[in-house]
Amino acid sequence: MTTNTNTSLVMQYAKSTQNICLYLGVAGLLIIIFILSPLNSFFMASVIGKALILSLLGYMMYYNIQQTNQFANNFDITFNDVSWGPVKTNVLCSYVYTVVLFFLTVSVFYA
Repeated sequence: MTTNTNTSLVMQYAKSTQNICLYLGVAGLLIIIFILSPLNSFFMASVIGKALILSLLGYMMYYNIQQTNQFANNFDITFNDVSWGPVKTNVLCSYVYTVVLFFLTVSVFYA
């Protein structure tokens, strides 16, 4: 792969990561509005709010895993070898981020 192609792949991955963080901000705002505010005492608002939040968090997990897998495949990242670098660290952190999103989804579901 050429350096220009690598730079393009990293920029594409950075843009997708930026989108995921933006979606997390929207999800956080919706959590504050529909779960932590007095609005959660109204049944319909609570159900609609939870459905919105859960669908957004589910999409974020799917999108993050998809983009991370694509990025890892483009750079031939495997966790079997001993060598470690910033790209592999970024991929690992992205997978950990997805696990944290899963636990957030579960906590919103049971809220």
